[in-house]
Amino acid sequence: MKKTVLLFAISLFLFACNSNKQQSGSGNTDSVLTAQDNPVDTVAANHNAVGAIDWNTIPDLKDIGSYPFITAPKGLKIETEKNGLTEHFEYEKLENYLGNDQLIKTEGKLGVIVMEMKPGYNDRYFDKNVYGYLDKIGAKILYSGPLSKEESVREKLKENMYSGVNRTTGTSDDQPVTVYAFRNQGKNYIINVQSNSAQGTIFIMELEAFEGTIKKYTATEIGSEIDKTGKAVLYINFDTDKATLKPEGKQVADEIANLLNENTGLKISIEGYTDNTGLANRNVELSKERAQSVMKYLIEKGAINPSRLKAAGYGADKPISPNDSEENKAKNRRVELVKIS
Repeated sequence: MKKTVLLFAISLFLFACNSNKQQSGSGNTDSVLTAQDNPVDTVAANHNAVGAIDWNTIPDLKDIGSYPFITAPKGLKIETEKNGLTEHFEYEKLENYLGNDQLIKTEGKLGVIVMEMKPGYNDRYFDKNVYGYLDKIGAKILYSGPLSKEESVREKLKENMYSGVNRTTGTSDDQPVTVYAFRNQGKNYIINVQSNSAQGTIFIMELEAFEGTIKKYTATEIGSEIDKTGKAVLYINFDTDKATLKPEGKQVADEIANLLNENTGLKISIEGYTDNTGLANRNVELSKERAQSVMKYLIEKGAINPSRLKAAGYGADKPISPNDSEENKAKNRRVELVKIS
């Protein structure tokens, strides 16, 4: 009899614990759950597709202010805030998790908002304000729930690391994600929201078609710039931390060779520059290696006499734009051809 009573008491205890756990779990996402009546979009499982969402089904919102649309709830503060954001990237990609092990990649302007982890931060307060606001303005939920347990999907989500500090869709099990979409003034937007007891994070992307800054150079244009200013500023793409010329870089080098072959008295110093990301010493070394790659190509493929060429690297020294945005940093990653008198 005593055993029966004991077993019955244990069963009641376990049932109560499980019930409390379920109630606590739902309490953290009150506003998310009330909004889940919105249908989830059918999207391509191909995460390499950009914008594979039927944007005709996404609401076009009016009178919601301007990007980034969201401010800190009263009493909370945005970490290292500048222009309403913790971080800003002029052009980035974002892997969005939409359930059932599906990912969709979007690209465009990305803003990151991280709430300061100070005493007084409360994830339920954060959730109620942020989700409540997005629901109120009419943003559409594409997915709300836990992240995939599939390892390949989680590895892909880890690519959403930008500064090395703030990661989108962090892969811990206590950080479910809610993905919203809306249109505004002719542009499409994706928002990822995550929170737990330690931190609340919002990722806001304005989707846009990439407009490349790399143009096709000709020997005539390069020569004209050197004649006018004594140097030509070229943008040659290299892989990160690499100095090997890519096919498009070789095309630029071919035009430099054409210029030198047409102007046999011209001598140039090939000077490499980087932005200020990374270690200063490595940047100097890398910029020199890249300049040397161009020089080596000109000698070997362009049949240019080595006595007409010099190579140097200056790293992040002498920036032509402040290193305060991805767009400006791209301007500083350059190769200059300086005329040697």
